[in-house]
Amino acid sequence: MLAKLQTLSLLGMEALPVEVEVDVSGAALPKTVLVGLPEAAVKESTHRVERAIVNSGFSRPEDRVVINLAPAELPKNAGSFDLPISLGILAASG
Repeated sequence: MLAKLQTLSLLGMEALPVEVEVDVSGAALPKTVLVGLPEAAVKESTHRVERAIVNSGFSRPEDRVVINLAPAELPKNAGSFDLPISLGILAASG
């Protein structure tokens, strides 16, 4: 299932729109893939998000999770993507 959310990324003094797309689909092994030119802090958010979901009483999807941050050419360098990624995973996994 696919979930799409809108958020913003700061570039200097500008807030630029970013679309967070999360797809949860069946796979032999559970894996989370993050695409769309994420910086190190955003790549680490998958671990924070996973723990936050479990600690909130939800179950982590046992499927393949693909997270796309669009547009890809826009640098994403903040931990502010944790909430939209979390909501996208919860929405896409039902």
